[in-house]
Amino acid sequence: MNKFLPIVIVGILILSGIGTTATSDKKIVSYENKTEIANMKFSQPTILKENRGEYNEISLKETSSYLMNPGQPVLPKIVKSFELPFGVKNIKIEVTPGNIQEYKIDDEIRPAPMHLPLLPTMYDIDVKETKDEKTYSSTELFPSSWYNYRVGCGLNADNKRITHLSIQIFPIRYIVASGKLYAAESTDIKVTYDLSETNILPKATAYNLVIIAPKEFSRGLQKLIEHKNSFGVKTILKTTEEIYNEYTGVDKPEQIKYFIKYAIENWNITYVLLVGGLKSQIYSKPRDDPNQGTKGWHVPVRYHNFFDNPEHPLLAETMHDPGVISDLYYADIYECEGNFSSWDPNGDGIFAAWGKDGVENDTGIDFYPDVSLGRLACCNNLEVKNVVNKIIRYEQSPADSSWFKKMVVISGDGFLDQQDLNITWDTKSFPDGEYTIYAQSKNKNGIFGPVDVIHVKLDQSVKSNISFNHDDNLKIKGYPFFPIAEITSPSDGDILGNTDYFYVPGENKAYCNSFNGWANIEYKDGVMHIRGKSYDPQPYGNLTSIHVLIENEDGQIVFSDWRNNTEMYYEGEWVTGERLLNGGGGALYYMPDDFKKELLWTSNGKLINEKDVIKSLSQGCGFAFFSGHGSPNVWGDHYPGVPGNRGPASITGLSVVSYSSGLIPFPSFQMNKLSNINKLPVILIGGCHNSQFNVSFVTTALDTKNARSMWTYGNPVPECFSWYLVKLPRRGAIATIGNTGLGYGILGKDCTIGGLDGGICIEFFKQYGTEGHHILGDAYTQTLKTYITSFDMENLDHAKSLTQWVLLGDPSLMIGGYS
Repeated sequence: MNKFLPIVIVGILILSGIGTTATSDKKIVSYENKTEIANMKFSQPTILKENRGEYNEISLKETSSYLMNPGQPVLPKIVKSFELPFGVKNIKIEVTPGNIQEYKIDDEIRPAPMHLPLLPTMYDIDVKETKDEKTYSSTELFPSSWYNYRVGCGLNADNKRITHLSIQIFPIRYIVASGKLYAAESTDIKVTYDLSETNILPKATAYNLVIIAPKEFSRGLQKLIEHKNSFGVKTILKTTEEIYNEYTGVDKPEQIKYFIKYAIENWNITYVLLVGGLKSQIYSKPRDDPNQGTKGWHVPVRYHNFFDNPEHPLLAETMHDPGVISDLYYADIYECEGNFSSWDPNGDGIFAAWGKDGVENDTGIDFYPDVSLGRLACCNNLEVKNVVNKIIRYEQSPADSSWFKKMVVISGDGFLDQQDLNITWDTKSFPDGEYTIYAQSKNKNGIFGPVDVIHVKLDQSVKSNISFNHDDNLKIKGYPFFPIAEITSPSDGDILGNTDYFYVPGENKAYCNSFNGWANIEYKDGVMHIRGKSYDPQPYGNLTSIHVLIENEDGQIVFSDWRNNTEMYYEGEWVTGERLLNGGGGALYYMPDDFKKELLWTSNGKLINEKDVIKSLSQGCGFAFFSGHGSPNVWGDHYPGVPGNRGPASITGLSVVSYSSGLIPFPSFQMNKLSNINKLPVILIGGCHNSQFNVSFVTTALDTKNARSMWTYGNPVPECFSWYLVKLPRRGAIATIGNTGLGYGILGKDCTIGGLDGGICIEFFKQYGTEGHHILGDAYTQTLKTYITSFDMENLDHAKSLTQWVLLGDPSLMIGGYS
């Protein structure tokens, strides 16, 4: 539940039902009114000119978090969380801002970036840096309130079930039309609620872990049960057959969910391990209806019905996920007041519906996990045996620090965030003739790169003939390299004549061109808009200056201009790296100092092909993090600056199966080449569909490009990228976390603070490295909780990034083994 409230609201009733019974049939003993009070003070806001010079940026010393709704102004945000007892009722909130100051600014505050799908190379997307014109022309305050809030039930950091109350404070509000800022110097918060004492949650713990699997896997799981019990993790197996006989529900996934509810209320379980995926690698029906996959599954899956909006400015009507697997459904047992979280609150039979025409949206889904849940997507007893043996060997003794105390990050440049250079050359005062355009870039260390040379002709007697050329990939000999200057228009041999010319290169020629028209060809009234690229292809090479000068045929300089401090960010490298950006660190920034950090990046020349990844992972490591683009079969990314566009710039980092060209393509299973025997990392995979564990050979082979239900583009794949790493005997990964659906990222300098695919992965490493959660499911579950608390779950992209992020592994796993 997430609502914007008026400027100051006192006594808001957000939960109703005074005097009603709790979820269980056990009687409420009493109500008791409780109060929580907090005070927050804020410094004076800092107003800076954005590097591009078009917008202002606003920051507060107290926060590095921001309100970032795509297309709307970026404003500071502070999250205040309260942990209230489980199942409380009648919550009332008072938020009172104090000593509000008014400021006047001349330029607008910059709009938040769009959310971009992490599609593989064959897809080019239309990316626009759009402003929400309604907001930017409004005379009303933005946001509409000093705060909003969210409330739900779930686990806290100590694995206690509580009521989460998250209040997002906006200390600065903005009227765009008048350029006025209103900044509060303090905020007083008062929360009251009624405490109910019930027996719904037991005080004693009978079991810590429950394993849910079909009866045919029981024998293979017995070793794991004995192992867990020997290390004090009290474990029990419940078969799916038993559950279907003993529990009722609208379908089999709901029957399983009701059993998990029973296990919480009677055994006080913390961890749930589902053991079972599709029944066959060759062919299994992945989906029975919009809500579930059951017939072809050992343990069924719940599909949510989040429908990527076809009117989204980045997605064509046929480019969407028609709902994806969400194992979070099984973990989110309770909603506020301790009621059962059905994920179908309107009762229309469509689970977790959102965004599809003709279907009523399911608003108010809780999302907070009440158990730490993972899945081993085994298709047969052999996979059960192999994965059980991996877990037992891994946990039996502490891992050798020589390999465990190492984290490998694998990434490149996610998007082309080139600024529009737009160097204008007015040719009207120049005589016809031959001219030479020179362009050269230097980086922030003062190092210059090669000169780009373009020959053009002014000729007012003929029509203009202007073209686009994007070949900076031919200038770079290896990575890292010198700063690159690339003029994309005009091109060598073009004629600037007596006619105007305008052309927008498509995404197949100029990736992310719609972001701000960095590659548009424009010649009007004799003014040539010289456009191109300037970037520094080395790690953290985010700043360059470019000099453009023009000589006539006599060698005289007739034009000179600079664009200083232009920005370009290699998003995946910042997301995985060890530096702060906009107040948010990459994954390595939050890892312990005693971890060795190995960077396989395209910018440092250590990521060129699959051999680089296989060689590095084969040496063993405690953690690995891929951040880029993906599919169920492959993960990859781009060289820095996306030279020559996506085709020439793309690399494959690792794949399940690759096929040789020819009449009879020969499959090569690349992951089988991994040789990290018993040196197993926890691997996070950032990208689209890498953890989409509903694929099999036949379904992927029959999938067409337009269907996009399997997202393998007709390449037969037996099992998805993430699960294949886990199911490999004695090597690969001990567990993976990734997306079952279309992931989203953020272009440019907001990539570490805007959430989505990069942000949720960063948070996992923060939970392990900074917060000290060394049980896999604890780190995973607290990541989900923190994401829900920090971001707007009324935004489909955030809710989807949360619900499709699946753990393929044992949630009770002690990371690094037991000492």
